[in-house]
Amino acid sequence: MLRKLFRRTAKQNEEHQPLADGVRQSIVSYLGIKSLPIMPKVAQQAFQLATSPNAEPEDYIAVVERDEGLSARVLKIANSVYYSRGSDSKTITDAVTVIGVSELQCLMNATALSNFFPTRNPLRALFWAHDIAVAITGRTLANALRPNQADMAFLGGLMHDIGKLFMLQQHTANYEKVVARGFEEGLQSIDGETVAYPFDHTQVGHLIAERWHFTPELTAIISRHHKSWQEIPNDSVVALVKTANIIAHTLALGAGREANQARRIYEPMLPEAWEHLGVAEPLRAELLARAASAFEHERSLYESWSHG
Repeated sequence: MLRKLFRRTAKQNEEHQPLADGVRQSIVSYLGIKSLPIMPKVAQQAFQLATSPNAEPEDYIAVVERDEGLSARVLKIANSVYYSRGSDSKTITDAVTVIGVSELQCLMNATALSNFFPTRNPLRALFWAHDIAVAITGRTLANALRPNQADMAFLGGLMHDIGKLFMLQQHTANYEKVVARGFEEGLQSIDGETVAYPFDHTQVGHLIAERWHFTPELTAIISRHHKSWQEIPNDSVVALVKTANIIAHTLALGAGREANQARRIYEPMLPEAWEHLGVAEPLRAELLARAASAFEHERSLYESWSHG
């Protein structure tokens, strides 16, 4: 049996701290957090598999087979040019074998996130592209530096800005102005947000993580990826995702017309990020090239998956 999805283990993540009551009350007052829906079933299933150390291929097959739409997408992806092996996958077992458990895990998480707080607003598409970029970049960094953290780096990258999605949904017109003003003034998103609100997207994301009972590790990524380096352990997944966020902006991965503004804000942060992770000079350029190549190669896969 799979372990409960969002369990708290005896060993609590040292990076995770409760959200202050005053901040929580402000978010509820401004955004109406009570309107936050129950986590969609497909997301619960995807995250359960992603965060279980005991998940087996049979667990994925069972989840996929119970959902007709999910089954169709898995077969479509397995039989696509991306995964072509010369013969079609006719069963979910065949498809899972072709795609691989780790990649299927990432794909399921991507489709789950793409369904959170849907809106036709152009910013939603921009945020989604950035989330994919940070997820792919985080996994690329982890594969090179700490392979055992690769799965969580990908999931954390996808989820790190979930607070932005909710702010955009609840305060669309105002949040559009906040984002535009931040780019115009050369501000990180959290600095632009705190001019207009008594909180920022990491705190909104923290509250969502509490309401949906995310694991302490995932909650820490969402709530702490904009903290100073002094507050982030250098061996944590938070450090990987924070660096991936900086790299994605610096390389304009998935960026829109504000790419140059974002690059000017984030590129100066990169040297300190490398130092914090302990990445020596010769490897830095190679990791940037790997991140850009991985994003270029994989972006369409995740986008097509999310659209069914």
